[in-house]
Amino acid sequence: MLKNYFTIALRNLMRNKIFSLINIAGLAVGISCFIILGLFVLDEIGFDNFNDNKDQIYRVLVHFRFQGVDQTNAKSCPPLGAALKDNFPEVINYARIGYFGQHNLRYNDKIFREGDIYTADSSYFEIFTLPFLYGDKKNSLRNPNTIVISETASKKYFGDINPVGKTFTVDNSAEYLITGVMKDFPKKSHFSCNFLLSMSTYEEPTSQDWLSGGYTTYLQMKKGIDINEFNNKMKNIAKKNIIPLASSMLGIAPNDFIKSGNIYEYLLQPLSSIYLRSQTDYNVDSNTEWGNERISNITYSYIFLAVGSFILLIAIFNFMNLSTAKSEKRSREVGIRKTLGSNRSKLISQFLSESIFISMISVMFSVLLIYLLLPYFNDFINRKLSFNLFDNLFNLPALITIGIIVGLIAGSYPAFYLSSFQSAHILKGGPGSKSRKSRIRSILVIVQFAISITLIIGTITIKNQLEFIQKRDLGFNREALIAINNGSVITRNIKVFQQEILNNPEVISSTASSLMFASGIPGNGYIFDKMTGSNVIPAQMLDVDYDFAKTYQLKIKDGRFFSREFNSDTNAVVINEAMVKRFNNRNPVGKNLAAMKNDTKEMIPFKIIGIIKDFNYESLHKTVRPLVLHLSHIRQASTVITIRVAATNINTVISSIEKVWNKFSGSEKMYWTFLNENLERMYTSENRIAKITTVFSLLAIIIACLGLFGLVSFITEQRTKEIGIRKVLGASVVEIVMLLSKEFTWWVLLANLIAWPVAYFMMNNWLQNFAYRTEVGWLVFILAAIITLLIAFATVSSQTIKAALTNPAKSIRYE
Repeated sequence: MLKNYFTIALRNLMRNKIFSLINIAGLAVGISCFIILGLFVLDEIGFDNFNDNKDQIYRVLVHFRFQGVDQTNAKSCPPLGAALKDNFPEVINYARIGYFGQHNLRYNDKIFREGDIYTADSSYFEIFTLPFLYGDKKNSLRNPNTIVISETASKKYFGDINPVGKTFTVDNSAEYLITGVMKDFPKKSHFSCNFLLSMSTYEEPTSQDWLSGGYTTYLQMKKGIDINEFNNKMKNIAKKNIIPLASSMLGIAPNDFIKSGNIYEYLLQPLSSIYLRSQTDYNVDSNTEWGNERISNITYSYIFLAVGSFILLIAIFNFMNLSTAKSEKRSREVGIRKTLGSNRSKLISQFLSESIFISMISVMFSVLLIYLLLPYFNDFINRKLSFNLFDNLFNLPALITIGIIVGLIAGSYPAFYLSSFQSAHILKGGPGSKSRKSRIRSILVIVQFAISITLIIGTITIKNQLEFIQKRDLGFNREALIAINNGSVITRNIKVFQQEILNNPEVISSTASSLMFASGIPGNGYIFDKMTGSNVIPAQMLDVDYDFAKTYQLKIKDGRFFSREFNSDTNAVVINEAMVKRFNNRNPVGKNLAAMKNDTKEMIPFKIIGIIKDFNYESLHKTVRPLVLHLSHIRQASTVITIRVAATNINTVISSIEKVWNKFSGSEKMYWTFLNENLERMYTSENRIAKITTVFSLLAIIIACLGLFGLVSFITEQRTKEIGIRKVLGASVVEIVMLLSKEFTWWVLLANLIAWPVAYFMMNNWLQNFAYRTEVGWLVFILAAIITLLIAFATVSSQTIKAALTNPAKSIRYE
């Protein structure tokens, strides 16, 4: 029976070569797109799965509301982990990681400035699954001044020998014993680094300062815990240890702290959610993530999965459309089979078998396409996705399952439709259901183009938003700025370095500051015009020098910037407009601003000497937050030297700067970028989604047009005799083309009307991710309509013009 079905299917394929080619090509491209985007989504959701205890590992988040401002961050205080383990039997183990800046590491004659050096508890390797090449992982970080390095770092410094027992000289002062070599962190780990120092080396981790927040605390919990119940239990820890301290610092009673609507609480976040869901589900401030963390957004996975599904759906609709369009040619076959005793279920089985057969052929071609296209896709998105049928036992069955499911879906309507024909009526002249067939055909084409139009509008909107970001006035002049990102290498000689590069007339100005335009910008609590009280304002802070405003060309709204003429400026601050809005006093220049110290009740007073206009020192996903500029040496882990240069001879200027750099940096290379490139990196995810949606939107349109091409070919073939008669009666080529194109034009226009509200809702929702955003304007919809109309008309015209130009004598003799 099956052999007979497939024999008939093969004959039909050969008899209708054009339609068969369109169906197979469309399904092959659709399946390829679906699988490639599916591979990307699987890669995204597979982060941190390498850990044996992945379902038991949680990160502790800190959620607080202060003065009406909500924030959730991933940094907690030093004593939290131990307190949770001691008080709650649900906690099996805990581990912390912290960061104390960049260090110079030296072994013999090899000296490197390393930035990805973190500190970790000895229990870190008990919780996370990181195999060791050398050393005892259980005790490797137990003693002070010990360090575990990655396989990459080991080869960098020691080649192929076992380095355990050897020592690094750190910052030309301390010696660190290498106690282990771990395999590199897996690519799909939300956190990675090359060096882990023992936590016991430092004094800060032993502090009982509950108000500080410099560590990420991970817990290994017992299986089957109720997260919500445990979150409620942790409220008692905050109530006991945090609220009294915070209230005391503010000079108010603990009850008043709570009555004012303030909140301080701890929350558990499952390890599996850190990479994809930190921002969407937990509202974690990305500014509090470590620099070596990889964080994405589950929204983009949904978008890519939807795009892949839409493209496959368009290909399936093509199959349905062309199959129903060809139904008249097979109606006699159905009638004869029914007359000879074949029942409807057998006919359905036959037609479904044919569609599955075509689908499986498409799957085979899609495998070839995936092998050809995946390397280019990987380059496109900077990933290393792989596809191999024999990587595991599930790949081939999964591919076959996709082929069967696609075949069943694509062939379902044609099968039920064709098998419903009445044999007596068919043998007398036809199926008698042209209106029903035409209606279904119209719906399928409209849905296809509605999906394509939605993708076009989405692509244009994303590109408009990225262009808006690039052109938006950020409050400073971003052009001709060079950023040296490893400025901490020459910390002791920064001023001399700046003076020497200014000898070059092409160098306009230079400034050293703490990190901007990235995660990790620290904050503090400030009190305006008094030394105590509950009106604490959370604000970000930057360490800057005298030439910061000059180099970035910031605008001074009131007062002045730091000046070398005033020695007292070391005890002064400059604030932005967003900070002023948090004061009741609109003329704060000359007033005091007291900074809180977490570990004591001490308040450090500063004098406000100036107000700068708001500038975007973070990404445009956030509104400009209150900012305080301090004139001081760079106290933070990252030091950036920003240099404004003349727009001409930039390469020559950079070469001269590098020569000066080499005088002070030893063997450390100068890592520089144009500041615009740093700004661009803040929108990597958005750029990636723009590229992917552009390419796959084009593919969706191509597949839709393939189906339209086939449909037009069939309809013009059906109306060949009508076209000939019209030409004999005097109809022009233009009139015939317009006659044949009119129906398709209406379909595309209706598809636009359906797609517009859907696209508006989707893209308006996506734009909410940005504090500063463009709008989904009406021009986008008009442009999408024009694009689809032109493409559809070009596709239809390619066949209708050919039919209209045919000799009417041949057309009339067609049948």
